[in-house]
Amino acid sequence: MTKRLTAAISLALVLFFSLPASAVNSEPKIDATSALMIELRRGQVLYSKNPDEPLHIAAASKLMTALIAIEKLGANAMVTASKEAVNTEGALLGLTVGEKYLAESLIYASMLNNANDATIALAEAVGGTVEGFVKMMNDYAASLNMKNTVFANPTGKYSENQRTTASDLAILLRHALTTNSTFDTVFSSQAKPWFDEEKTIVLTNLNDMFWSYDGVDGGKVDYNDPKYQTVITTVTRGQQRLLCILLDSPPDSMYSDSMKLFDYGFSNFRRGILVSKGQTLDSRVIEGHEVSLIVGNDVYYTYPVGENYILEFKIETVEENFKLPIYKNTLLGTAQFTLVDGTVITVDLFPDREILPEMSEFDKIKKRIMEYKEIFYIVVGLAVIEVILLIIKLVRWIVKKSNKR
Repeated sequence: MTKRLTAAISLALVLFFSLPASAVNSEPKIDATSALMIELRRGQVLYSKNPDEPLHIAAASKLMTALIAIEKLGANAMVTASKEAVNTEGALLGLTVGEKYLAESLIYASMLNNANDATIALAEAVGGTVEGFVKMMNDYAASLNMKNTVFANPTGKYSENQRTTASDLAILLRHALTTNSTFDTVFSSQAKPWFDEEKTIVLTNLNDMFWSYDGVDGGKVDYNDPKYQTVITTVTRGQQRLLCILLDSPPDSMYSDSMKLFDYGFSNFRRGILVSKGQTLDSRVIEGHEVSLIVGNDVYYTYPVGENYILEFKIETVEENFKLPIYKNTLLGTAQFTLVDGTVITVDLFPDREILPEMSEFDKIKKRIMEYKEIFYIVVGLAVIEVILLIIKLVRWIVKKSNKR
């Protein structure tokens, strides 16, 4: 018989959310055509404005180029600069045709300063040709379910066929920043020196948020038309890391609007425990034994201050009729929490104890032997020796008896 503890959970949630809290402030007004702010770990949306509007965003191409290059090229790989890379529109580094450059340095130049010569060199090194690399970019976007993104070139140069959305950019960045530490390191860099035989320069991140807002730990700025800027920033405070994306933003408000959104996010949302490790959410009777279904690890989520953000809760079992043995790592069911914003959080449930089948006398003896197998082997060895000695004595006695005859 299944015994649900929904009432207890509901009571806990009511008590939790009845704690005094300030009312959530109204959403800020911003000038960007499209904007999105998410909590990076789980991807919960905290603010959005036209997040699915297709736009031509140069930064998307360079972000995807950097991620693929990091995955496909080793940090110490050498990349040869082609004539096409050296002479591309938007070249900044003064590369030399036929010269080899460190892939890592080219990645930093593309990400921090939007150096198109570095971007094309990386694309050719990975894809063989620019066209081959663009196919890789679109295949990668499809694998991430970036449904409204099409790439036409690695640099983000304007093309009628190229588009993306704030929602798709959030998918790309969340994937890159949470699964690839090298990408995160590049994205979080404020400056990086560039060395070649002719010069040494400092590549400085174009995102001014690094120097004007507390907690900034990642950023990128790019544009096709200077009147329509893309500014992407991450900020961490406490256990929260928020990602803010502004697309086609006027340059005079791109940073003030970013700050407004971060102020809104950190003031009005908290990260807390949804369920705790060891917490009982349900129970089952398995072959006459009542077993509590417990949470394996602490599970966190982000919620608006003062709001009950859990819309629905349900428990599903892996199967109806479990059989012994049951071990502590046996998955017995899942608890599914649906939040108001549509986020679904699935929590695995495990038994609070092991339950083994009743053993026969033979199995008990076998188990006892296996528990003390070293002693068992010694006893068996001594018994074998004893038998051998008895056989030797018997043989001697028989021989002696035969000789007397």
